[in-house]
Amino acid sequence: MDTLSRLMDISSRLDHLENVAEWIARETVNADGGLSQSGSLICVLADEVRDAIYELAQSLEESEEEYDELENETIH
Repeated sequence: MDTLSRLMDISSRLDHLENVAEWIARETVNADGGLSQSGSLICVLADEVRDAIYELAQSLEESEEEYDELENETIH
């Protein structure tokens, strides 16, 4: 499994988690405020994790490109 496939799998799982948490938050808003708030918090955290993973992947790609450029300059 390549990196892109792994990222897509993680993103899909985070989407599922976020959707379930939104449903919990919506369905329990009148019955259990604490549970509803927990569902909302899970949504926020899932989004933050997704953003952090994308930033990390982008940073790694940029580092790899810089390394390749330096390697090419050293060879020539």
